[in-house]
Amino acid sequence: MDIKEQEYDFLPYVFTEKMYYIDAIKSEWEIESNTTTEEQKEENQNQKIETKTLKQEINKIKSDNSEKQSKKTLETDFTYFGKNRKNFLILIKETEQENLKIADNKLLTGILAAGQLSLSDVAIVNMAKTEATFLDLYKKLKPTSVVSFGIDTKKLGVPHNFETYKPTKIKAITWIISHNFVALHSNKSKKLELWTALKQLECYIS
Repeated sequence: MDIKEQEYDFLPYVFTEKMYYIDAIKSEWEIESNTTTEEQKEENQNQKIETKTLKQEINKIKSDNSEKQSKKTLETDFTYFGKNRKNFLILIKETEQENLKIADNKLLTGILAAGQLSLSDVAIVNMAKTEATFLDLYKKLKPTSVVSFGIDTKKLGVPHNFETYKPTKIKAITWIISHNFVALHSNKSKKLELWTALKQLECYIS
């Protein structure tokens, strides 16, 4: 007889029915309760992992969107030359350098001078160096006159079929579409057509 059984030797004197000693046997409820607790712990742990994973995914999406937005801002940002005093926007496409070549600059300066304008009166944007749309340009420069030298205006988001050297007013903006500088240098008649078109601008005094 072990010590635990000795502790209960007095019980037969109190109870007349047969008695049985059961050592540390858990009820079904206790076992089930413990199992449920373990399952809950596991479920809570899984939920924590899922929540953590979800937060990581959300943060990653935010980070990706922020990076895309930042990249888009860089692509649509642009610089311009001139002081834009007359809200006169000139679009060029120079892939080799930031601004006009010397010969092109001389040609443009002469064309503007014929209308008593200078480079300070205009804003020159090199479209080869930016992916900005016309809307991006408009928000910053608010042009009332636009001269495009060999630029595809549809790529700028202006879905209009322009005729070369024919001033076209769309809302409050007058557009003139010209050939690029290479074509103008070698063709006097094209230069004359451009000059004739420019004379129809309010800011161009001939």
